Amino acid sequence: MRTGRCVGVLGLCLAMMSSPAAANDEDRLPDGAEFSAILLPEPPAVPATLAVEIAPEPVSTGSVAAIALPELPPAPVLVTVADAVSGAIEIRLADPAFPWPKRLPKKDREAVAAWYGARARTPAWVAADGWNLAARSLGDRLRRADEDALDPAEYRIPALGHGPVPLSPADLAEAEIKLSALSVLYGRDARGGRIDPARLSSLITPKLDLPGAEAVLASVAGTADPGAALARFNPVQPGYLRLRAKLAEIRANRPASLAPMAARHRDITTQSIAALDEMPAPGPAGAFGNPRLEGDLVANMERWRWLPADMGGRYIFVNLPEFRLRLLEGGQVVHEARVITGRTETPTPILSGIMDHAVVNPSWYVPPSILKKEFLPRMAEDPGYAERQGYEVVRRGRSLSIRQPPGERNALGFIKFMFPNQHAVYLHDTPNRRLFSGARRALSHGCVRVDQPFALADFVLGAAWSETRLKKLIGKGERTIHLPEKLPVHLAYFTLTVDATGRVEGFEDIYGYNRKVRAALGLDA
Repeated sequence: MRTGRCVGVLGLCLAMMSSPAAANDEDRLPDGAEFSAILLPEPPAVPATLAVEIAPEPVSTGSVAAIALPELPPAPVLVTVADAVSGAIEIRLADPAFPWPKRLPKKDREAVAAWYGARARTPAWVAADGWNLAARSLGDRLRRADEDALDPAEYRIPALGHGPVPLSPADLAEAEIKLSALSVLYGRDARGGRIDPARLSSLITPKLDLPGAEAVLASVAGTADPGAALARFNPVQPGYLRLRAKLAEIRANRPASLAPMAARHRDITTQSIAALDEMPAPGPAGAFGNPRLEGDLVANMERWRWLPADMGGRYIFVNLPEFRLRLLEGGQVVHEARVITGRTETPTPILSGIMDHAVVNPSWYVPPSILKKEFLPRMAEDPGYAERQGYEVVRRGRSLSIRQPPGERNALGFIKFMFPNQHAVYLHDTPNRRLFSGARRALSHGCVRVDQPFALADFVLGAAWSETRLKKLIGKGERTIHLPEKLPVHLAYFTLTVDATGRVEGFEDIYGYNRKVRAALGLDA
């Protein structure tokens, strides 16, 4: 007997062989009949998992031939979009040609890569169809960077999800990494990373509080509003916020005819306000009644970034161009005094320090710079010059120092307030109190002379040392008094301030630092 062959879906073959119709006597094949009479035509191809083959064995009445199943291939592994983007992130981070923001330091680029490594390169900002909600919050803050006098052109992120072509994992990965990197750059810039103050002058030595990539990304990732978290890297002090509000007010009232000019200037490396400087400034004539107001606001906002994010609950604040000292507690001024600052030839440095003690009846040791420039040339002509001026000459081997003992003529007056720093400057009294009556008081060798110093001491030395008790120490020898609580001291430089009513007050750029900041930011391009 010739054998037949059936190839197809297992269910179909079984149905033909075991259906009730096949058991009917009229339709049943007689013994010895051939199976070839009911061969099926070649079926279409079917998935391997469903295909079976009937072995070419003789078919006997009422039985079905043995079925041999082929070996099945392994089940396919499903790859999600997130998995594909994660793999692409790993590849892009390893690419030395990745387009990082130019001003982002190498250590922060490496930190961004490490941050993704710690999260198994899971994307934080992208989905299959483009930016997620968290990314849109960050993007909104970056686009509005000019509200804080930063340049939105520095933080441009790629557009995603608007084209006809589906986004590839490589596109999503590059956009993901760029948004993280730009957020880190914004955080650094908000804390003063745009310019290096020390390049403007060796006497500008604030300790910039620049956040690392880990700090920025930890602050924004996983929060309900990443954009708001990023904005908080900008200064939050009232002085900064009032300048910010005034900048917004001026821009809101900007003549429409100047808008195209301003837009052209945004294509330098940093946002320029030079075109807007041609507009008349609001307010009365004076230091700020000139066409440079907006640029000066931006430059002064930048210098707020030089101060610590946390200035202290209680601190001393000296604005050098204003010749003013203020003691603040809980944001409120509790004491205020006029000061004398360094001459233009001997500027008072810009820094923050910690006051820890005061000295009553101090001696004054002539600083090396003054000794070299003033005393030694005169002593070369007249060896007795120093003694006749009331100074003591101290010789130790080949070294020489000059000391002015305590007394009414002492250059430090009756008290000095010490906050150790690299420039060896401090706050102190002066015997020349008449100088406080002048409007322009840039007259010292670099230290800050304070009007009514014992009134200040009454605040900083605590209840145990009242002004009355301190004055009883005058003339009784040098006495060191430690502060009961260390006090931050900030020597700052602002040529524009805005009070709580919105009134702008301007001060002379005595050391030219405002001009240098404007130039460094490209505001005079």
